[in-house]
Amino acid sequence: MPILRLFTMVSVMILASLNVSNSVAAPVDSATEVNDGFVTITDTLGKIIFQTGLAVHPGDEFIDEDNRVYAVTSVQGTSATAEYVREESISGLWPQTVPVQAPAQPASQLVSIYHTHTDESYIPTDGKATVKGDGSILLVGEAFSKRLSEVGYQTTHDKTLHDPHDANAYQRSRRTVMKLLQQQPAALFDIHRDSAPAKIYNFQVNGQDATKILLVVGRQNQNINTTMNYAKTIKAAADAKYKGLVRGIFIAKSGYNQDLNPRSILIEIGTQYNSREAADRSAALFADVVPSFLAPTTQAPASQAPVAQATPSVSPDIVANNDPGPRQDTLLIIGALVAGTGAFLFLSTGSFKEAKSKLLRFGKYEFGDIFRSWKKRK
Repeated sequence: MPILRLFTMVSVMILASLNVSNSVAAPVDSATEVNDGFVTITDTLGKIIFQTGLAVHPGDEFIDEDNRVYAVTSVQGTSATAEYVREESISGLWPQTVPVQAPAQPASQLVSIYHTHTDESYIPTDGKATVKGDGSILLVGEAFSKRLSEVGYQTTHDKTLHDPHDANAYQRSRRTVMKLLQQQPAALFDIHRDSAPAKIYNFQVNGQDATKILLVVGRQNQNINTTMNYAKTIKAAADAKYKGLVRGIFIAKSGYNQDLNPRSILIEIGTQYNSREAADRSAALFADVVPSFLAPTTQAPASQAPVAQATPSVSPDIVANNDPGPRQDTLLIIGALVAGTGAFLFLSTGSFKEAKSKLLRFGKYEFGDIFRSWKKRK
C-alpha cells in the first residue's frame, strides 16, 4: 500500500513537471511578422523575388510560382537577400488518380478552418487593416467553408478569437488546434491575409478580380518533410487547375503549430490592399482545388468516429521508427524514483517498519494540504 501511494504521489509530480516542460518546449513564434510594412527579398542581381509581411530569417526558403527555389542568405531590417538554389520538380507529387476537372463528389472527410490572427482585414472593403475581435478574414474563412461544403466536405469553421495580434497569438491558437484535432480532421487550414503591395497578390479569373494565395510551412516542426510534401502537392494541384492562384511556398523559421499535425497548413489570401470580395473569390477557388489533393475516402465522417478509436496523424518517419516515446521513459523514471525512495527510507530508518511509518507521515502532512485545497477548488 505505501508503495502504491508513493507511486501515485510521484506520478502526480512527474506528470505536472512534464506538462510544464511540454508547454515550454512548444514552438514559440516570437517573430512571425514585421511590426510595420513588409519585407522585400531580392536576388543577387537586385531583382525582387518575394515580398511579405511575415518575418524573414537567414535559412528561410521561397519556392516561387514557377517552382524556382531561393534561400535567404541575409536580412537587414525590412530588406533581405536570397540566392537561387534550384528548380523544384513538384508536378509528380500531384495525385493523378483524382481528375482536376472531375465533378464534385461526396468526400466523407472533415476539413477544419481557424484563424490565428482574427483581426486581419482588407482596407478597400473595411477601411482599415485590422479590426479587433471582428476581422473580415473570418468572412473569407466562411467563404472557404461554404464552398468546401458545396463540393462535398464536412467543415468546422472555428471563429475563436486569439487577439491581440502579438507574439503569443500562436500559443493561444495552439489550444484551438488541439481542440479541432479531437474531431480527427483530414486537413487543417489557418487562414490569414499577408502584408505586401496589392500588385504582388492581384489575380484574375474569367475577368473577375481575385487574389493570389501563399502557402506557409514552418521549419520548427518535426513533421517538416511530410508537411513540405503536402504543401508541394497542394501547389501542384492548384497549378493544374488555376495556374497562378498559388504564388508560392514560404518555408519560414517559425512553427505555426504545424508540429501538431503534418496536414496543417497556413495560407495567406491576398494582402490588406486587396478587397475582401477578391479574397472571398480566391478562397472559393482554392476550395475547388481541395478534392484534387485531398482525395475522397470511403471511411465514416470524422465527426461521427468515436474519439476512443482515434489514431493521431503523425509523420511516416515517426511511425517507421516505432519509437515508444515519452511514455516508456516516464515509467522508467517513476520506477527509478520508487526504487530509490524505498532504498533511501530503508537505509535512513534501519527497518521496513520505520520506513513505512515515515512514508505515511510524509504523505499525510506534505501532500494533505495540497489535496485538501484541490478538493475545495472542485
